[in-house]
Amino acid sequence: MSCALRLSKTMKQFFYTSACVALILQASTAAAQLKNGIDVLLEKKFALIEGKKIGLITNRTGTTLEGAPTYHALAKRGAKLVALFAPEHGFAGDEEAGKKIASSTLGDLKIYSLYGKTNKPTPDMLADLDALLFDIQDVGTRCYTYISTMKLAMQVCADAGKEFMALDRPNPIAPIAPQGFMLDTAFSSFVGLVKVPFIHGLTIGELATLIQAEELPTLKLTVVKMENYDRTQFFDSVKTLKFIAPSPNLASVDAEILYPATVFLEGLNVSEGRGTSTPFEVIGAPFIDAVKLINELKQYNLSGVRFDTISFTPKAIKGKSENPKYRDNLCFGVRVIVVDRNAFQPFSVAVALLAALKKNHSENVRWMNKGNFFDKLVGTNTLRLMLDAGKSFEEITRAAQKSIDGIDEQYKRARLY
Repeated sequence: MSCALRLSKTMKQFFYTSACVALILQASTAAAQLKNGIDVLLEKKFALIEGKKIGLITNRTGTTLEGAPTYHALAKRGAKLVALFAPEHGFAGDEEAGKKIASSTLGDLKIYSLYGKTNKPTPDMLADLDALLFDIQDVGTRCYTYISTMKLAMQVCADAGKEFMALDRPNPIAPIAPQGFMLDTAFSSFVGLVKVPFIHGLTIGELATLIQAEELPTLKLTVVKMENYDRTQFFDSVKTLKFIAPSPNLASVDAEILYPATVFLEGLNVSEGRGTSTPFEVIGAPFIDAVKLINELKQYNLSGVRFDTISFTPKAIKGKSENPKYRDNLCFGVRVIVVDRNAFQPFSVAVALLAALKKNHSENVRWMNKGNFFDKLVGTNTLRLMLDAGKSFEEITRAAQKSIDGIDEQYKRARLY
């Protein structure tokens, strides 16, 4: 009897201890939960905007962790929200790339388009504001235009003496090291406006910090940092984050990882997969010999990636690609499949694809618009000239790496985490 009693007490103590440990672990997990800038602003730093008349640059990716749109959460909290601003793809994020967007309204709020008659706020748009906030999810690649929109808005705020506030969010492909050519300012454009490597490795807040430090020292910049951000994780590895497509043709983190490997094809007469269900994951053209192309790609010993033959017919898709390359024509090419994210090097894959296409299909592959748009995407004409000169894959990747050799020193002033 006493033995059973002792066992009962021991078991009770065990279960009590186990429950305590579980609660501690649960509390620890909750405490370590990632919080985006907007959530930190609402919960802990609302005083930064209290009483100020604010504008907000945002789209459908601007939400709280609970899923409330940023503009709605701010208004509910009592912020004096005066105007909204929308980037490429529109406020709802459902317009195809390159389509000009008209300004509109949301209830009593004006939504100024920053991808229509103007790409940046005008002084009149900012006249009634004390501060302009930015809350948009970036994709980690320089040519994606949201960071160009941010830089232009920062410049206007600096000129007008207005505060600029970046609400930070994760870089969804942060584990991929900076790579690709540094922007040559002679080739600056809306698809390449920030002087960073093609795959930059920074968050929105870090980019804003870098831009202010290097170009806009008079700007009053406030970055609302995330809490518990881990840059060694891809976006979809963080269970508390909900993926929202930043634009119609980037529907997954896999697509965001592949985007910098295939987007350069927008500057060639080769389809980057627009008009299919998997844009930027497949490439092709009617003249490509897919087997021959894959055999050439194998020569580059690329890590973390596999290529499969594929055929597809691009179709007009409203809101995604209404007039894709080779519309209604059968294309042959490859599907690019990432088999190891941690080993995958998007810029190396991009160079390999371009070099293989130039080598095996030189009679058909053409630069569109004499290479003008391609150079803007890449941020320099060096890649195009080296490809035309028949330079090797190794020579090209070494040149790209050399262009960013000082990146660690440059980034010291930008790193926030």
